Amino acid sequence: MTQSEFEKFLSIEVAGGASWHPVANKIAYVYDASGVNQIYLSEVFEGKALWPKRLTFEEDRCTDPRFLEDASIIFTRDRGGNENFQIGSINESYELEWLTNDLDAKHRVITTSKIGFYYIANIEDKSRLDIYRRRIPFDMTKPELLYRPKKGIVSPILISDDDKQVVIKRYLGNVYQELALIDTENEEITELTEEQTKIRKSRWTPIRWLNEETILVRTDFESNFDRLAVLTLDGEFRTYDEIEENLQWEVKTQAYSSNDDYTYYVMNEEGYSTIYRAKFSPNSVSGIEKIVLPKKGAIALGDARSWNRGLTVSPDGSKLAITLSTPTSPTSVWIYSIEDKKFWNATPVNTAGLNPINFVGEKLLRFNSFDGLSVPYFRLLPQGEMPEKGWPTILMIHGGPESQLIPAFSPVMQFYASAGFAIVAPNIRGSTGYGKKYLDLDNVEKRLDSIMDIKHLALHLKETDTTIDGDRLIIYGGSYGGFAVLSAMTEHPELWKAGVDIVGISNFVTFLQNTADWRRALREAEYGSLEHDMETLRKISPIHKVDKIAAPLFIIQGDNDERVPLSESIQIYEELKEKGLETKMLRFSDEGHGLAKRKNRILAYSNVLEWLKEIV
Repeated sequence: MTQSEFEKFLSIEVAGGASWHPVANKIAYVYDASGVNQIYLSEVFEGKALWPKRLTFEEDRCTDPRFLEDASIIFTRDRGGNENFQIGSINESYELEWLTNDLDAKHRVITTSKIGFYYIANIEDKSRLDIYRRRIPFDMTKPELLYRPKKGIVSPILISDDDKQVVIKRYLGNVYQELALIDTENEEITELTEEQTKIRKSRWTPIRWLNEETILVRTDFESNFDRLAVLTLDGEFRTYDEIEENLQWEVKTQAYSSNDDYTYYVMNEEGYSTIYRAKFSPNSVSGIEKIVLPKKGAIALGDARSWNRGLTVSPDGSKLAITLSTPTSPTSVWIYSIEDKKFWNATPVNTAGLNPINFVGEKLLRFNSFDGLSVPYFRLLPQGEMPEKGWPTILMIHGGPESQLIPAFSPVMQFYASAGFAIVAPNIRGSTGYGKKYLDLDNVEKRLDSIMDIKHLALHLKETDTTIDGDRLIIYGGSYGGFAVLSAMTEHPELWKAGVDIVGISNFVTFLQNTADWRRALREAEYGSLEHDMETLRKISPIHKVDKIAAPLFIIQGDNDERVPLSESIQIYEELKEKGLETKMLRFSDEGHGLAKRKNRILAYSNVLEWLKEIV
């Protein structure tokens, strides 16, 4: 293939995050046909994919669309990747109105209700996200400030039918939470999980009201796994025997319609998604039924930068909209008719003229790390004749670290595989999806244990996998994965032929000092605090061990990154240059935490590929 043919893989489109019209068979969703995420609308007819209607025409990404009860659509948009999202509204005549205009503040829509929507924003204090409500019609209302937390992030997750009770989630870190109830009429706060969180930290997500006093929740309280259970407004916690007896995996996400008794939930089985539905009451669960996906893969969930929901139920409860992705099938929205038990792809995306037969599939494997921990990884091998010593191999480390590499379509992985690189993508300790114990194995002073996982994966590949050229290993990752690249190259420099660091942390002290104010406490819960763990933060920071790096390093960074600021990449780049070590940095003035625009992804990854070919 020529370079331009390789680049076609980076032009494969993505669609997802469907929201249902309140009465019509229509969905609004995110689609990047223009080269950056925009909002589109499609009608839904059984077995058919109709031509989509584009609703936004912005220079930067538009994300997370949601229909409201009056059939208007709200969505968010930031500028240059800075994540200071503003909220827009599109009415039934497709006219756009901006509901917020404070470009220095972050606005995140969290949930909707019959009267409007709820969002969080750091308008008053950049270190704190307050809860607001906006009623429809917008031309007759203004934002209502409902709750100011003392610090950090809170989210209004579950709203009562009369909008008088709001269950909020307070974040104790990036992963763990506690729940409280706001009475919006008298402004009273009732703690719901105070006693439970005193015992130990847990994950809590309220799902739906079972009656006026009882909530269905997703939690790992008293368990290693996130699963469905019951919480009363008096703080009583109960589990379902039917759930507990067969608990092997975690629940990934869930959805329901208020007009339907069924709740749909997705089990995360080694990254692969399986949908179940059941009827939950305060005391029992019945009618558990498995829904088999049309392809083996994963329901794709994003965040405010794309979409927050990969599974939604139509208002009448008759259909599901699923953002489905497999390693060989690009991400798109599939519709499932519950009565007919049929799936169809409602938003087939453009594959840039490439034949899907040329997409490479994955194999799920495991290895034992230094302490005997079994660590999973996916391997993708290129098509064609394998080199005599095996394929040069890219070890891709995901961000987070509280995240999970799932078997979903990755244009970037397909791009490198098409150019003759094997891909190995592990879920090292600290990843989500494998239970609380696995999640907590890399916290604070145990940070470098996760880097030891990477070392032992490299050794495992060199010693046991004849398809991999163990002398041509590239370490590659973004965000926390970028830190993992730098750390692996400084802690175990003998293993790597090259490294690619995308928006990575180089110094945990300066990272915590300079990351966005609202994020600092969340990240300190994972990495250690500036007040109490300074020695640990310095010890795990690659910037202090730059002279150990023995392989060339390519750095990619967005100038507007509020999560891992530009300074993290500049300081490691300057250190490497000062010491005469081979390095290259590519900066983007119109990007933030990662590359949102297709033209920038093509430029960046094509440069990386040319650079790697010279090295390996």
